[in-house]
Amino acid sequence: MRKRIFCLAIVALLMLGLTSQGFCMANRPPASKKSTSKQVEPIQKISGKVSGYSWTNSTITITTVSGTSITVEIDKVTKISKSGKWIKMADIKTGDAVNADYETKGGKRVARTIVVQEKVSPKVTIPEKKKR
Repeated sequence: MRKRIFCLAIVALLMLGLTSQGFCMANRPPASKKSTSKQVEPIQKISGKVSGYSWTNSTITITTVSGTSITVEIDKVTKISKSGKWIKMADIKTGDAVNADYETKGGKRVARTIVVQEKVSPKVTIPEKKKR
């Protein structure tokens, strides 16, 4: 009698296990085209001058030489450097020349790296006095 109850319990568990997976999969919504064909957006590069920023939205606007303006977001992962040292977003000023790498996520451009170029000051030479 014990063997029969044990065998019936095993058979019931097997049947439950075999049918429950099919039942769960049958109620699952079909995969959408977006989830099956994820395309990785390539990293874009931009060079230009900072023409504006918003500290509240954590964005900067970069204007290229051709006049195109692109606004990029700065998040926790964005690396910002100047002269080989890490700096904060607040250290970026309007008019700074920058190179930025960004990717598009959810319709937004998110900066990965921003390199602020050092301002090159022109050398001022003082003419020497002529000796008489």
